[in-house]
Amino acid sequence: MYGDSIASADLILKRKKGSIGENMEILTVRTECLNYDSMVEALGGLLSPLNEDNNKVGIDEATVVLTLKRLRRRPKIQIKLNYPPSQNLPPEILELKPGDNLRMAMLTRGIKLKDPLAQRYDGKPTGSGNCGSGGLCRTCAISVRNGGDLLSPPKENEKKMLEATPRWRLACKSWVGYGMKEGEITIDVNPRQW
Repeated sequence: MYGDSIASADLILKRKKGSIGENMEILTVRTECLNYDSMVEALGGLLSPLNEDNNKVGIDEATVVLTLKRLRRRPKIQIKLNYPPSQNLPPEILELKPGDNLRMAMLTRGIKLKDPLAQRYDGKPTGSGNCGSGGLCRTCAISVRNGGDLLSPPKENEKKMLEATPRWRLACKSWVGYGMKEGEITIDVNPRQW
Protein backbone atom coordinates (compact mmCIF):
# COMPACT_ATOMS: atom_id res chain seq x y z
CA MET A 1 0.00 0.00 0.00
CA TYR A 2 1.19 3.50 -0.79
CA GLY A 3 2.66 4.99 2.40
CA ASP A 4 3.70 1.66 3.97
CA SER A 5 7.21 0.37 4.54
CA ILE A 6 8.64 -3.04 5.43
CA ALA A 7 10.18 -2.50 8.88
CA SER A 8 11.47 -6.04 9.42
CA ALA A 9 11.17 -9.60 8.18
CA ASP A 10 11.27 -12.85 10.15
CA LEU A 11 12.03 -16.28 8.71
CA ILE A 12 10.60 -19.03 10.90
CA LEU A 13 12.14 -22.43 10.21
CA LYS A 14 10.70 -25.66 11.59
CA ARG A 15 12.70 -28.88 11.60
CA LYS A 16 11.58 -32.25 12.91
CA LYS A 17 13.75 -33.57 15.69
CA GLY A 18 13.57 -37.34 15.39
CA SER A 19 10.19 -38.92 15.91
CA ILE A 20 9.29 -36.61 18.80
CA GLY A 21 9.13 -32.84 18.88
CA GLU A 22 10.36 -30.19 16.52
CA ASN A 23 12.98 -27.49 16.53
CA MET A 24 11.99 -23.92 15.65
CA GLU A 25 14.47 -21.23 14.65
CA ILE A 26 13.63 -17.57 13.98
CA LEU A 27 15.92 -15.40 11.86
CA THR A 28 15.21 -11.66 11.74
CA VAL A 29 16.43 -8.88 9.50
CA ARG A 30 15.67 -5.17 10.01
CA THR A 31 14.85 -3.32 6.80
CA GLU A 32 13.51 -0.02 8.13
CA CYS A 33 15.16 3.04 6.53
CA LEU A 34 17.02 0.94 3.96
CA ASN A 35 16.94 2.00 0.34
CA TYR A 36 15.33 -0.34 -2.18
CA ASP A 37 18.52 -2.19 -3.25
CA SER A 38 19.70 -2.69 0.34
CA MET A 39 16.25 -3.96 1.37
CA VAL A 40 16.13 -6.47 -1.50
CA GLU A 41 19.64 -7.66 -0.58
CA ALA A 42 18.69 -8.03 3.12
CA LEU A 43 15.51 -9.96 2.28
CA GLY A 44 17.42 -12.18 -0.14
CA GLY A 45 20.03 -12.89 2.55
CA LEU A 46 17.29 -13.82 4.99
CA LEU A 47 16.09 -16.52 2.59
CA SER A 48 19.55 -18.07 2.09
CA PRO A 49 18.87 -20.99 4.53
CA LEU A 50 16.24 -22.17 2.05
CA ASN A 51 18.90 -22.60 -0.63
CA GLU A 52 19.25 -26.32 -1.43
CA ASP A 53 23.02 -26.23 -0.81
CA ASN A 54 22.50 -24.84 2.69
CA ASN A 55 19.54 -27.06 3.55
CA LYS A 56 21.45 -30.11 4.82
CA VAL A 57 19.50 -30.40 8.10
CA GLY A 58 16.10 -30.76 6.45
CA ILE A 59 13.77 -27.81 6.86
CA ASP A 60 10.20 -29.09 7.04
CA GLU A 61 8.40 -25.77 7.06
CA ALA A 62 9.40 -22.15 6.43
CA THR A 63 7.29 -19.06 7.06
CA VAL A 64 8.16 -15.44 6.27
CA VAL A 65 6.51 -12.76 8.41
CA LEU A 66 6.74 -9.13 7.24
CA THR A 67 6.24 -6.30 9.72
CA LEU A 68 4.84 -3.20 7.99
CA LYS A 69 4.97 0.32 9.29
CA ARG A 70 2.58 3.03 8.21
CA LEU A 71 4.60 6.04 7.16
CA ARG A 72 1.70 8.19 6.12
CA ARG A 73 -1.83 8.37 7.44
CA ARG A 74 -4.35 7.39 4.80
CA PRO A 75 -6.63 10.31 4.00
CA LYS A 76 -10.36 10.00 4.64
CA ILE A 77 -12.94 11.17 2.17
CA GLN A 78 -16.42 11.93 3.42
CA ILE A 79 -19.22 11.58 0.89
CA LYS A 80 -22.56 13.27 1.55
CA LEU A 81 -25.29 11.67 -0.56
CA ASN A 82 -28.48 13.60 -1.28
CA TYR A 83 -31.49 11.72 -2.62
CA PRO A 84 -34.16 13.12 -4.95
CA PRO A 85 -37.07 14.73 -3.07
CA SER A 86 -39.43 12.12 -4.52
CA GLN A 87 -37.58 9.37 -2.62
CA ASN A 88 -38.18 11.14 0.70
CA LEU A 89 -34.86 9.86 2.15
CA PRO A 90 -32.55 11.82 4.46
CA PRO A 91 -28.99 12.60 3.32
CA GLU A 92 -26.46 9.89 4.06
CA ILE A 93 -22.76 10.18 4.96
CA LEU A 94 -20.16 7.65 3.77
CA GLU A 95 -16.51 7.56 4.77
CA LEU A 96 -14.22 6.16 2.08
CA LYS A 97 -10.51 5.66 1.56
CA PRO A 98 -8.41 6.75 -1.42
CA GLY A 99 -8.75 4.35 -4.32
CA ASP A 100 -12.30 3.24 -3.48
CA ASN A 101 -14.56 3.06 -6.52
CA LEU A 102 -17.61 5.25 -5.87
CA ARG A 103 -20.15 2.88 -7.47
CA MET A 104 -18.87 -0.20 -5.61
CA ALA A 105 -18.72 1.68 -2.30
CA MET A 106 -22.32 2.80 -2.72
CA LEU A 107 -23.62 -0.60 -3.85
CA THR A 108 -21.93 -2.47 -0.98
CA ARG A 109 -23.72 -0.14 1.41
CA GLY A 110 -27.11 -0.87 -0.17
CA ILE A 111 -27.47 2.41 -2.08
CA LYS A 112 -29.43 1.88 -5.28
CA LEU A 113 -27.99 3.66 -8.30
CA LYS A 114 -30.09 2.31 -11.15
CA ASP A 115 -31.85 5.40 -12.44
CA PRO A 116 -34.99 4.36 -14.36
CA LEU A 117 -34.87 7.63 -16.31
CA ALA A 118 -31.33 7.04 -17.63
CA GLN A 119 -30.91 7.15 -21.40
CA ARG A 120 -28.43 4.42 -22.22
CA TYR A 121 -25.39 5.45 -24.23
CA ASP A 122 -24.89 2.00 -25.74
CA GLY A 123 -28.17 2.05 -27.70
CA LYS A 124 -29.98 -0.56 -25.62
CA PRO A 125 -33.51 0.32 -24.50
CA THR A 126 -33.94 2.33 -21.29
CA GLY A 127 -34.62 0.08 -18.31
CA SER A 128 -32.76 -2.92 -19.79
CA GLY A 129 -30.33 -3.10 -16.84
CA ASN A 130 -26.93 -1.74 -16.09
CA CYS A 131 -23.70 -2.43 -17.95
CA GLY A 132 -21.77 -3.77 -14.92
CA SER A 133 -19.34 -0.83 -14.65
CA GLY A 134 -18.59 -0.68 -18.34
CA GLY A 135 -19.38 3.03 -18.44
CA LEU A 136 -22.00 2.59 -21.18
CA CYS A 137 -25.44 2.73 -19.60
CA ARG A 138 -25.32 5.96 -17.54
CA THR A 139 -27.60 4.41 -14.89
CA CYS A 140 -25.01 5.23 -12.19
CA ALA A 141 -24.73 8.92 -13.13
CA ILE A 142 -24.41 11.26 -10.15
CA SER A 143 -24.27 15.04 -9.86
CA VAL A 144 -21.26 16.39 -7.97
CA ARG A 145 -22.19 19.55 -6.06
CA ASN A 146 -18.75 20.08 -4.54
CA GLY A 147 -15.49 18.24 -3.98
CA GLY A 148 -15.15 17.07 -7.57
CA ASP A 149 -11.38 17.56 -7.36
CA LEU A 150 -11.30 14.61 -4.92
CA LEU A 151 -12.52 12.27 -7.69
CA SER A 152 -10.33 10.80 -10.39
CA PRO A 153 -10.43 12.94 -13.56
CA PRO A 154 -12.97 11.78 -16.17
CA LYS A 155 -11.64 10.01 -19.24
CA GLU A 156 -12.53 11.19 -22.75
CA ASN A 157 -15.42 8.71 -23.19
CA GLU A 158 -17.06 9.85 -19.95
CA LYS A 159 -16.61 13.53 -20.87
CA LYS A 160 -18.25 12.95 -24.26
CA MET A 161 -21.08 10.91 -22.77
CA LEU A 162 -21.94 13.58 -20.19
CA GLU A 163 -20.93 16.75 -22.05
CA ALA A 164 -24.42 18.28 -21.72
CA THR A 165 -24.21 17.96 -17.91
CA PRO A 166 -20.68 19.03 -16.83
CA ARG A 167 -21.26 18.44 -13.10
CA TRP A 168 -22.30 14.84 -13.67
CA ARG A 169 -19.99 11.86 -13.32
CA LEU A 170 -20.38 8.12 -13.78
CA ALA A 171 -19.99 6.53 -10.35
CA CYS A 172 -18.51 3.41 -11.96
CA LYS A 173 -15.66 5.45 -13.43
CA SER A 174 -15.00 7.60 -10.34
CA TRP A 175 -12.38 6.74 -7.73
CA VAL A 176 -12.20 8.82 -4.57
CA GLY A 177 -9.15 10.41 -2.97
CA TYR A 178 -7.49 11.56 -6.17
CA GLY A 179 -3.96 12.74 -5.40
CA MET A 180 -4.19 11.27 -1.86
CA LYS A 181 -6.18 14.36 -0.81
CA GLU A 182 -8.77 14.33 1.90
CA GLY A 183 -12.01 16.26 2.19
CA GLU A 184 -15.75 16.22 1.52
CA ILE A 185 -17.71 15.46 -1.61
CA THR A 186 -21.41 16.26 -1.93
CA ILE A 187 -23.31 14.16 -4.44
CA ASP A 188 -26.89 14.07 -5.73
CA VAL A 189 -27.92 10.48 -6.48
CA ASN A 190 -30.15 9.85 -9.55
CA PRO A 191 -29.81 13.46 -10.80
CA ARG A 192 -32.48 13.03 -13.52
CA GLN A 193 -35.12 12.83 -10.78
CA TRP A 194 -34.38 16.27 -9.26
